[in-house]
Amino acid sequence: MHLSIIIPSINPDRWKNIFNQVKNSVGSYSFDVICSGPNLPFGLEEETRNGSFKYVEDYGCPSRSFQMAVENSKAEYISFIPDDCALDEGALNEALSFMEGKPKNHGMILMYDEGPGNQSKNRDYWTSGFHAPDLDQNGINPNWLIAPCFMYNREYFVEVGGLDCSYEHVNMNGHGLAYFTQANGGQLHYSPRRIFKCSHEPKTYENVLLQAHLKNDRPKFIEFWSQQDAVQKYNVKFNNWKDQEEKWSRRYGQS
Repeated sequence: MHLSIIIPSINPDRWKNIFNQVKNSVGSYSFDVICSGPNLPFGLEEETRNGSFKYVEDYGCPSRSFQMAVENSKAEYISFIPDDCALDEGALNEALSFMEGKPKNHGMILMYDEGPGNQSKNRDYWTSGFHAPDLDQNGINPNWLIAPCFMYNREYFVEVGGLDCSYEHVNMNGHGLAYFTQANGGQLHYSPRRIFKCSHEPKTYENVLLQAHLKNDRPKFIEFWSQQDAVQKYNVKFNNWKDQEEKWSRRYGQS
């Protein structure tokens, strides 16, 4: 199998739509969609039977759920996209075609547009230096690229530890993986074109992902990457997802 699209998601009503979009975007490449989260599959019984859709039940934070789902992938490449996006037809097909034959430690930035922006048209947007002050830290080369949504060789992803799941949301831990990759001889490529468009508009300031970012992920990221030798200290083990809460207290409350 060529690609597993892994979506840590709490919105099963979106899964059938995103599955059909993936099918149109991947084209002739073989794929599966793996959704991980606290809900049962929604309207994808046939796809589940033929193996093109998989569901991993988990009540942890999105990072834990993502990493846990990687264990269910048999594909050459794994990728992360959100469940509120509109995929461009044929875009993942072009991305996979580009990655064929690349060294194992090469990854890809799945460029997207968010809200009213045209981020996919601006190559500078995908550099750390563009995102001051959060990414303007002593341990970060401003020329390093970031990959908030990504595609990696699955074997490489597991070998280097994948995501640091002490970050609750899949975002800033993706930056850490990208930095480690580039600092250790790997390379990130821009996707050949925009992969998707999404709208990120939290309805209230109490949005659980926003709270995770403000109260945990952002301060943790700044504390670590403010160190001049942060990338040398970076050390993530793939099974670190098992160290995280089985039931995400920020969403469900304390047990």
